[in-house]
Amino acid sequence: MAVTKIWPVKDSISRLLNYCSDPEKTKCSDLEALLKYASDGDKVFSENEKLHAVTGINCNAETVFEEMRDVQERFGKTGGNVAYHAYQSFKTGEIGAELCHKLGVELAQKMWGDKYQVLVATHYNTGTYHNHFVLNAVGIWDGKKYDCSKREYYRMRRLSDEMCAREGLTVIEDPGKRTPRSVWLAEKRGEPTKYNLMRKAIDKAVSMSTDQNAFIYAMKKQGYIVDMASFTRRYPAIRSVNAKQATRLWRLGEDYDKGAIIDRIDRNRMYHYDETETRFELFSVQFETEGIREKPPDPKYYFRRIFYDADIMRASPIELYLMLWVFVLDLTVETLHFAFDLIRYESKVHEAIRRAELVAKSPELREAARFAKRYQAQLIVMSEGKLRTPDEVRDYIAKRELEIAEVQGYREHWRNRLRRETDPKEIERLKAERDKCTRLLKHLRSRKEAAQTVIDDTEKVRYMLLCEQNVQRGTDPYELARGYKMRDVKQTERSVSR
Repeated sequence: MAVTKIWPVKDSISRLLNYCSDPEKTKCSDLEALLKYASDGDKVFSENEKLHAVTGINCNAETVFEEMRDVQERFGKTGGNVAYHAYQSFKTGEIGAELCHKLGVELAQKMWGDKYQVLVATHYNTGTYHNHFVLNAVGIWDGKKYDCSKREYYRMRRLSDEMCAREGLTVIEDPGKRTPRSVWLAEKRGEPTKYNLMRKAIDKAVSMSTDQNAFIYAMKKQGYIVDMASFTRRYPAIRSVNAKQATRLWRLGEDYDKGAIIDRIDRNRMYHYDETETRFELFSVQFETEGIREKPPDPKYYFRRIFYDADIMRASPIELYLMLWVFVLDLTVETLHFAFDLIRYESKVHEAIRRAELVAKSPELREAARFAKRYQAQLIVMSEGKLRTPDEVRDYIAKRELEIAEVQGYREHWRNRLRRETDPKEIERLKAERDKCTRLLKHLRSRKEAAQTVIDDTEKVRYMLLCEQNVQRGTDPYELARGYKMRDVKQTERSVSR
């Protein structure tokens, strides 16, 4: 399996020294820095492998920068995209250093060997063997600039896959969209992302299922619809009951594809039947409506009814955020003080994230726990400014902009005086005034930014609360006894269209 990518390098040589002082960077600011990064001896494998780790094509690896620069100057094309940086990364543990470099040189020869100068360097600094390609953007014979189109990217991927198949290496049969970097980093930190929550729900449902029907039931009670086999769907998929778009199971990993899930369920039935059935009975008893009259609700339930009956569509922004923190984090009277303490204490946010993951039932709100600090800053702004409507929020932003401009004027005044001052005591006083303006600017800008995000996030918060209201009521035995059913967005749309 080889992953490939290519992107342009546009900057000039002027930032070379600044870049070279930081050898840990992986994306370069200019051509020479890129070449120095690719041929950095600290990143190649070991003393006996350094000899074949760097290879120049149509150029000498030791003088590659001078040769590439000469070609660019000869044709008068030293601006724009000065080079292209590409990589070819192989599956961890599947390939050795020598074969990795050999395939890299072969790929470079097939892609660019007849027209361009290329440096091929093989690295192992990330724990996985991978090749870096530094391609001169100017053709060595005709001076034409390299056209890095999508066609070239797919050609590079096709050639790489052909070589991997020839050498018996893994080839990605159905390459899909890459996970966004922000989500990938959040998953790496263990935060509750959309995909992490799906995996947790599947693991929990599988642990108590001995057949597919039990698995689908357990997923529905966790707020998910799973389509394991359908005439209208080519791939098994999973989605929230509140969502229209589904995610294919294979995107969650090998352990969460349809075949892997069925195998895990079969193992439960064959080897752990009694334990699995016990877990399923304990789980499903929460949602049984029998005997509700013999078990009247406790006083805490009536407090939760406030959230069930709230008209979220007509709620103002401040009411939405109060519901987000007060009702959803923990639906008890005792935690009211905790919810309002979030306005004053930033240290409470991490506890709020934990509570949201435990108490919130809808996948949408559990995922939103990642952005607790953002919502806290918004609630602080609305409570301090007593903002209830979007128009009041916009007025607040306009006032902060005027204050920011005024403080910037004051700070520029102190800076100008500081340039002309020679008395040490006066210099210290002027610095103190300048720093005071800087701190005030930081505060005003953070408040303005938080207020702006209120306008951006209000409808998102409203949607999350509607999702939570739906799932909370759909898993409440007293609501089920009254006939409430969790609304499936797609089923609702079908019934309305009919």
